[in-house]
Amino acid sequence: MNGHSSPADALLRAAAKARALRGRTLVVKLGGSAMEEPAATRGALESVAALQTLGVRLVLVHGGGKPIDRAMAAAGLTPKKVQGRRYTDEATLGIVVRVLKDEINPGLVAQLAEAGGRAAGAADVLEGEPLTVPGDDGRPIDLGRVGAVTRVGADRLAAALGAGTIPVLPSLARDPRGWLNVNADTAAAAVAGALKAEACYFLTDTPGVLRDVREPGSLVPRLTASESRHLIATGVIAGGMIPKVEACFEALAAGAGRAVILDGRDPHALLGGFVSDRAAGTEIVP
Repeated sequence: MNGHSSPADALLRAAAKARALRGRTLVVKLGGSAMEEPAATRGALESVAALQTLGVRLVLVHGGGKPIDRAMAAAGLTPKKVQGRRYTDEATLGIVVRVLKDEINPGLVAQLAEAGGRAAGAADVLEGEPLTVPGDDGRPIDLGRVGAVTRVGADRLAAALGAGTIPVLPSLARDPRGWLNVNADTAAAAVAGALKAEACYFLTDTPGVLRDVREPGSLVPRLTASESRHLIATGVIAGGMIPKVEACFEALAAGAGRAVILDGRDPHALLGGFVSDRAAGTEIVP
């Protein structure tokens, strides 16, 4: 024996882990480089399809920030950000809806089918309300047609999952006036909570939480919510990692069992925790 795990060992380990998740639900948020790099997108969707084949129920939630930026530039519009969020007027909203619902969403469904998965678009599942953020003077700042999720059509998603389908949701919600542009991380967190998902996976542009951002080997494999808040307070978790971790908090608070930040640049990061003994990303638990 050479001490190395064989492909058969890896398959048996993956099958055992998948059996433990049979009948449970995983929510996967696709974003960042996982959507910008064709190989990363293909690998992520192949992983989703493979897990479905093993009996895992999955919901895929996606955004599309960079394609939206490109579509706005083509239309002669300049993106406007307010406290890191895209201000969404009616002209911007039209582009957001077209790119997310009519272009990216059916493309992901088609790619999942090519990878052997069974999926369907689910663009009209989230309800929301307009979101404001506090200004420096404490007064709320209007973000236009940006929304917060107020309700998830969990029954519809559960029915789709029960029928063996992967629902693919764009980060859009509806209110009485029409569509709202929703942050994809918070949309995924709301879905994971409403379905009481086993886990919510966030595919991002980072390996996970690092104790030293200059050292990929300083990955923290597992944190509790309180430990995560301590790392935020001490500056270990900083910058763009803070909203990612806060999205994990939202998923846990809403009812998800755990939240995991994974490197979407790795084409098969999602399968890493199933076929390898090495930690994949950072798992955050209550």
